[in-house]
Amino acid sequence: MKLVIKVLAVFAIILGGTAYYLNTKTEGVHAFVDNFFSNKEIQDYYAVIDKGEKKDGEYLYTFKGYTEDGKLQVVKRMMNRELHTGAFIKIYAKGMQGKGWAEIPKESVPQKALEKIEKP
Repeated sequence: MKLVIKVLAVFAIILGGTAYYLNTKTEGVHAFVDNFFSNKEIQDYYAVIDKGEKKDGEYLYTFKGYTEDGKLQVVKRMMNRELHTGAFIKIYAKGMQGKGWAEIPKESVPQKALEKIEKP
């Protein structure tokens, strides 16, 4: 019985340490699961850049991204530099996990996505 408790304690410590690392050094546990353990497809989302959260010399951005149809998806992405606040962005994501991005002009944002972005 003592061995089972010790094994469970070690497992809990490892699991807790992994969750802590993912939340402090990456986009988080949910984004990690979306990236590696889901069958979601990579999709394009449109958003406006807000201020990023500085983490160990990098910036964590949380975007409210919208598809061309105006469907919301929260997307997280670590960047190695600070982005232009207020600029429009097209971000490629698999669930919450941002994969790539490009800053785009406002005119390139689809109408339904733009309506959602500009809605207060």
